[in-house]
Amino acid sequence: MTATTLKIETFFKERKCALPDIGMLQPADPILNAAGEDIRRRIFMTNDQLGRDLCLRPEFTIPVCLDHLQSTKEKMRYAYVGKVFRQRADEPAEFMQAGIEDIGAANAIAADAKSLLQSIELLRMLGKNRLSVTIGDQAIFEAVLTSLGLPKTWRERLLRAFGDKTRLSADLDRLSGETSEQSADLPVDIIQAIREKDSLTLTTFIESEMAKASMSSQHGRSSDEIAKRMMEKAELAETHLSDDKRKVLETFLALDLRLKNADRKLWSFARKFNIPLGDPLEDFHKRIVAIDKLGLENVAIRYKSAFGRRLDYYTGFVFEVNGVGKSAAKPLAGGGRYDGLLTVLGSKAKTPAIGFAVYVDRVVGPRGAA
Repeated sequence: MTATTLKIETFFKERKCALPDIGMLQPADPILNAAGEDIRRRIFMTNDQLGRDLCLRPEFTIPVCLDHLQSTKEKMRYAYVGKVFRQRADEPAEFMQAGIEDIGAANAIAADAKSLLQSIELLRMLGKNRLSVTIGDQAIFEAVLTSLGLPKTWRERLLRAFGDKTRLSADLDRLSGETSEQSADLPVDIIQAIREKDSLTLTTFIESEMAKASMSSQHGRSSDEIAKRMMEKAELAETHLSDDKRKVLETFLALDLRLKNADRKLWSFARKFNIPLGDPLEDFHKRIVAIDKLGLENVAIRYKSAFGRRLDYYTGFVFEVNGVGKSAAKPLAGGGRYDGLLTVLGSKAKTPAIGFAVYVDRVVGPRGAA
């Protein structure tokens, strides 16, 4: 255990966090189902002796939540420091993360501010004093999508693309009718089954085609999943966004504001386009007040309406912390609210939760993190 790891663990213990023992090998299905396609392409997969899919731990949030579900506690703050394994464009695929997961806190606004504060405190303990923060809010984006009258399938697709500028732009082009996906060369009766949402006929056809090609769903999508995806694509193709509505969405996505001005500008946007942002905007205002009361020094905070984190389980407030100057290129920490994750993982009750992770190697260098 390095001196850096000991410092981080002491930091967590001082803040009354439990330090669970999270295994390096994790069941792959919960991670793939909850985190989405972005992580599917970057993890390292293997199998156990029974053929069950496992992966090297690509992050801590989902494993910590799974561990929490095995306990009898409704509310708990967990912390971790350890290696994760995830492919990155120009950095090692094995790296250190440290963070806190705050599960079950009833006061979401206070928990959001606390998570941001403690991510900054941890970075400062590791030697980073001047910082910049980018804040986004998926709940406000979702409220804008709902106000435009988009069907659920399109809202879910755009929410999955939130935070990925290229992907979101491509989806808006499709939604506006500027581009379209090429349809597969399918029999007429199968095309009709897709249009009529006849899942039984479609699933039977897919299973037959998979058998002909000697394909197994063990390491990929099942026939039911493929059928559902094909029907979703058909529904997506039938929906089009008018030029006026696209202008509203692009006006929203272009907002880039100092945090102290953000709620006023959002109220102005909502009035101009007659969009009922309601509770999400009220929560946004309360969060700004809570963050302002933290009295953070040497921290520049901006709200960017198009900013999101590229994992499917985030549901509301999200943030990234960067350095300044040379250390500003890549995030040093990131976090956000994931109120629906524990339900996806099997919880019978919806549980509020928020967390953050610090990229230790980017802060202290790979030797210091080793």
